[in-house]
Amino acid sequence: MENTNNENNNFMSIYEDYEAFKREKKDLINNLVKTKSKIIGRFAPVFAVVDYLDCEHAVRNLNSDEETFFSYGFDYIYDQFEYIDTLLKNQFDSKVEAMNEYQDTINLLLFIQDFKNEILSSNDPNVKKGMKKFQDLEDKVTKLLENKENVTEDYYGLLDDISFQVFEANGLEIQTVDQIFYEVAIEYGIYDEDNTESIFERAINAKLLKTRL
Repeated sequence: MENTNNENNNFMSIYEDYEAFKREKKDLINNLVKTKSKIIGRFAPVFAVVDYLDCEHAVRNLNSDEETFFSYGFDYIYDQFEYIDTLLKNQFDSKVEAMNEYQDTINLLLFIQDFKNEILSSNDPNVKKGMKKFQDLEDKVTKLLENKENVTEDYYGLLDDISFQVFEANGLEIQTVDQIFYEVAIEYGIYDEDNTESIFERAINAKLLKTRL
């Protein structure tokens, strides 16, 4: 019984952590939203679901699946923002507008990192062999960003080719994190499946920038 209470108390703190995270990153989130940056738009479904569950938690107990989605989604958002914040400070003098000029390049790097994480979680030796291909692509894109150059569409095509060779050719169908959470957002009614034009506004809105103090 004591262990169960400790586990519940530990999990409860994650909601407080999320609120603290939003307070800490409020200016960055706000600036990315105001500029409708593709950087935050890329994982808008994750933000939408996590924020929805955070609000739901305030009025009811979440089930185990919902707790898992919240925990995984928050961890993902946190890691993404740590990376983005580091880039912003180190390469763009904390100027969001300057960073947005390279949003396609930054998003490509974030997608590459997602695929690398999929490899790390796989037990398939053939899949693990693909890590070098993603790493080589990441190194090239990182160099472009350091030189303040943007990727072309060809680089996204190359990422598609590598992901096919590594995953689908080995019988694995991979859904990116944003795709998974997009489907969850539809299930919760956060998104209207027939109205894709509202995705950005409904996922990243004024409510997201507020915190329960």
